[in-house]
Formats: sequence, structure tokens, C-alpha cells
Amino acid sequence: MSTSKYVAASFSVNIEHLHALGVRDPYSEQSLQLYHSGKLNANERLYFSLWGSSELSTSLIRAKTRFARQGEPVSSAYFVIKGAVLGVKGDDIYRLGPGSVIGLAEGVGGLPYNMDAIAVDDVQVRVFPIYVISKLVKNMPPGLKGILKSTVMRTLQLTSPPPLLS
Repeated sequence: MSTSKYVAASFSVNIEHLHALGVRDPYSEQSLQLYHSGKLNANERLYFSLWGSSELSTSLIRAKTRFARQGEPVSSAYFVIKGAVLGVKGDDIYRLGPGSVIGLAEGVGGLPYNMDAIAVDDVQVRVFPIYVISKLVKNMPPGLKGILKSTVMRTLQLTSPPPLLS
């Protein structure tokens, strides 16, 4: 049995690129013009949308803090705005940076966190309370709900949709 862990995946939106384009505040006129210009890729647009969402609260997680524990119920999902997070699942390590979402699929799917999440340095996150997401899902247009259902099922490798998305 191997005792070594390895990096299984890494994800991060290039926020330095966004800063170079003038995106430092999601509400500034320059940022909004860039968002509508079509010059951002899909991950950058998602990052921008969640960063500026009035539905989410902002929180700072201090370095070396474990803020999600594998197997525990998901009460909140986290969208990383700034900083680095390690996701640890068995021998797999995931390097997660800005743009990463932790716990959303599990929360919507009614499952516990599938990995531990530990802040490497101070991490700024936007917090999604799962009860708020549950309310939003009930009022989603059918097409958007279908996309969410497909994404959650693929992410969690489910064979049938979770009750919230049925």
C-alpha cells in the first residue's frame, strides 16, 4: 500500500489576467463593460458573476483552516475568490484556486462533502448557504434546472437525479 499522496487535479481562474484587463471590482463600469464585451472565457465569466453576486456573503478563511470535512453534511458551499485551497480525498490532492467551487454539487445532491478542504493561505470565499440554493432551485427555469441536474449527476457520478432536482 502506498503512503504517498499525489496531485490529482488543479483548477484556478487566472485572476492576474483579469486584473491586467482592469477587473478589480465586479461593480465598476470598466469591469461591467469587459463582462459584456465577450472577451472573457466561460470560467472567467462564471468567476465574475459569482464574485459580484448579491446573493452570497463574503468570508475570509484563515490559513491552515479546514473548512470542509469529508463525510460531514454540507450546510454551505464555497466559491474561492482569492487564495489557495487543498482538497484532500484519500491519496488524491486537489489544488484549488480562484474560481473553484467546493461543496455545491454535494449540497444540491443531498450528500456530504466528498473531500477535506484546507486553506493554504488566507482565502477569500463567497458562501452559498445550501438552504438558499434549495429555494433558488425550486424557482429555476426548466432549462437551467436541467443543466444543473446534469452537472450535479456527472460531478457526483449519480445514476438518478437527487430529490431537489427531480
